[in-house]
Amino acid sequence: MSVGGIGRVVLKLLHTVLPRGVLGARVRIALALALVVGASILFWASRDYAVIAPDWDGQIRGISYSPSHLFNQHEQENVSPERIDRDLAQIAQLTGHIRTYTVAGGLDKVPEIARRYGLTVSLGIWIGSDLDRNEKEIATAIKAVLANRRVIDRVIVGNEAILRGDVTSDQLNDYIKRVRAALPARIKITTAEPWSTWLLTPEIGQNVDVVFVHLLPYWEGIDARDSMLFVQHAYQDVQDEFPDKPVIIGEAGWPSAGRSRKGAEASRASEAIFDRAFVQLAMEKGYDYYLVEAYDQPWKGAKEGAVGAYWGLYTAKGEPKFPFMGMMRSFPQWRAYALLGAVLTLTLGLLILGRMPRVRQPGYLVMGALVALVTTGLLVVIDASALDYIEPGDIVMIAAMSPLVILASIVILTEGIELAASLWRLDRRRLVAAIPETQPRVSIHVPCYNEPPQMVMATLDALANLDYGNFEVIVLDNNTTEPSNWRPVQAHCEKLGEKFRFYHRDELKGFKAGALNEMLLLTDPGAAYVAVIDSDYRVAPYWLRRAMPLFARENIALVQGPQDYRDAGLSLFKSMAYEEYRGFFHIGMVERNEHNAIIQHGTMTIVRRSALEEVGGWSAWCITEDTELGLKLFEAGFEAAYIPQSLGSGLMPDSLEAFMTQRYRWVYGAMQILKRHAGSIFFGRTKLSWAQRYQFLSGWLPWISDGLGMLVTTMALIWTFLMTIAPTTFTPPMPALSAAALALFFAKTLKTMLLYPQKVRSGMRGALKAAVAGLSLTHTVGKAALAGIFTTQQPFLRTPKCEDPAQLGQALRVVWQEASLFLLCMLGIAAMLFLNDGLDDPAAILWMVMLSVQSLPYAATVTTAALSAASNAKLARVVTMPAMPPPEPEPLAKAA
Repeated sequence: MSVGGIGRVVLKLLHTVLPRGVLGARVRIALALALVVGASILFWASRDYAVIAPDWDGQIRGISYSPSHLFNQHEQENVSPERIDRDLAQIAQLTGHIRTYTVAGGLDKVPEIARRYGLTVSLGIWIGSDLDRNEKEIATAIKAVLANRRVIDRVIVGNEAILRGDVTSDQLNDYIKRVRAALPARIKITTAEPWSTWLLTPEIGQNVDVVFVHLLPYWEGIDARDSMLFVQHAYQDVQDEFPDKPVIIGEAGWPSAGRSRKGAEASRASEAIFDRAFVQLAMEKGYDYYLVEAYDQPWKGAKEGAVGAYWGLYTAKGEPKFPFMGMMRSFPQWRAYALLGAVLTLTLGLLILGRMPRVRQPGYLVMGALVALVTTGLLVVIDASALDYIEPGDIVMIAAMSPLVILASIVILTEGIELAASLWRLDRRRLVAAIPETQPRVSIHVPCYNEPPQMVMATLDALANLDYGNFEVIVLDNNTTEPSNWRPVQAHCEKLGEKFRFYHRDELKGFKAGALNEMLLLTDPGAAYVAVIDSDYRVAPYWLRRAMPLFARENIALVQGPQDYRDAGLSLFKSMAYEEYRGFFHIGMVERNEHNAIIQHGTMTIVRRSALEEVGGWSAWCITEDTELGLKLFEAGFEAAYIPQSLGSGLMPDSLEAFMTQRYRWVYGAMQILKRHAGSIFFGRTKLSWAQRYQFLSGWLPWISDGLGMLVTTMALIWTFLMTIAPTTFTPPMPALSAAALALFFAKTLKTMLLYPQKVRSGMRGALKAAVAGLSLTHTVGKAALAGIFTTQQPFLRTPKCEDPAQLGQALRVVWQEASLFLLCMLGIAAMLFLNDGLDDPAAILWMVMLSVQSLPYAATVTTAALSAASNAKLARVVTMPAMPPPEPEPLAKAA
């Protein structure tokens, strides 16, 4: 179907999805989906190409044989004569010569059965590190040869025994001499090793009659199309080393699936290219050879890695993999994947693009591309996971990584929606603002706990300068044990006059929520609105005059201003934290306001008193009682308004530890809310709109993904350790799984870099500061998310202000977990790089890249800790609090 045809289909579907009156949006969505669906189809089509290889219609000189249907070690040790008979009947159609590897497990019957089909057998004797088993193997083999001497032409004593290090050269030579002495001279005796082993240990050739060499270009990382030159050179090198002995290629072949190695791709197409080219070359050069092997051997996957299972000309069930004649395709099933990809992209695209805010064409194109990227990526993961014989380790890794892949896909899409809406939104929410004829009374609540009195007094002075006449200020100090911290504040309230009332309470329960509820009881009955200000905030004189007109509609229950800070210039650390904060208040909150779904904060917030009382006040069970109150108001059907201009400023945490503590509380509280309000958010059991439910859930999903990412990093480190100590058993996970973690990281980073310069107006330097500061909190966020999901009753964590800044040693002790994880990531990368030839395997390279990316948050934390300590070392022990001039008020019409 053409792109135009796809567009017409999409347009018809959109008429059923979108309401009337949005024809322009329908056209833009149809165009975007038509383009990305077309691109998806082209991607799958590009994976299919004609496989060009020489035709071969003759018989194969020889094939190495291990029985079919061996899916585990137990089946390998108990092969029935009937199974061997069925296999050899099939193999006899391709060749007249087979090679075996052992006489154990019933394979001593192979020569007897091979006679029925006219097959000649080169009998293998397995030599391993178990010397007693070696003796039994030799005795059984000699007996089998003597009983079938007319069928057997060669005996191979050991297969890569020197390469594995199972025996020494002297031990192997001794075995060879003993077998040679026991058998007729007509039967040739040899051992089998890779070409490099023959060159490195030529002494193993002193007692052999012929040289059995393995030539497997795949393990050399050579592309199948270029492999014939390697075969010829390696063969000639061995022949030059043993000029007086015939050289026989004991193994030549290519795997049809598994890991790629440098330029060598493990695929059916590559196997066909190599095998067909090799038999043609062997005929031209007169090589005697055995293709490896007749049947796939799934049991080898546990010993040789995934690729070990896929060297057969037939599958383990006896199904041919490719023809030796005619043209082949590299990915013949591409049409099925293209069709499924198109359907998924179209369905998900209609669902997302049809429900997201109306945006300009670039926004729909970006979102359509992300949808196509996600659906294509998921299908690539499915394709990569669809192995014929999957190992338990692969199952474990897929099961462990799948939640991350799914969550990463969802987060990428939600981040893309916010990006597109922020940059290209067409419609904006209109808020009604009207100056009231008489000023309604506002009760301003300032809760305190063990705060520096000078800081609180400065906050009260700013409130005293409000150019709004009808207000009261209630200051409640709760549970501060040192009178010297609260008595100066009490005296200052008396000095400021009757508008200011001070209270001190001991043993008040419920943390900040308990204090706010107590203040609600102390509020003037005539106050129609309750405002909350943190004890470090200095409000602008026009704060209430700017905010109160937004309560013009009765259904507006909440007016929220952004959190802003006045100490960003004190240090590099605070500058980084400042930029990280600004992103949420200039991007996230602005977009959430469009859907009446803002996050309420415990400062610069004003609530209609009647609504506050209707929903039950502040919840003491939640350590983020402010956010929970906002959600309760939305659930009750109320609306909120957000003012994106600064109306006051406070103080940021003085150290990284305080910064982390604050974020931990926010995240833990969000998880508490998610659990308590799950019925409302997930199942719509309240008056929350679909858009509000989406905004709350999508806003917290990145935190949940950080929690899952922390588990994945731990698992990745364990897996890397296992790959280091047992590289054949534990191999790098499928590249598609590693790519999911990388895609999530780069999507979030790209979003920051694109939005900050335009929406936060901080330039790329500010975006970089925000990115590093945000990354430094990743581990903290992950711990808080997991703790919030699986635990309850987390104590309230206060964010200290105006405390002595941490020195370097103290700052590094705080981040010991992140420092340890960073070091472990680096050690894991080094181990893979230097111990396991990691650069040979693209999957291993991608795994190392993934570990590097996973280590970045830990590196950012350590770096931020060091910068925090270095910056604070330049400050005095007591940090003065500079007062910045308040911003000029903007016209109400603009805010509305």
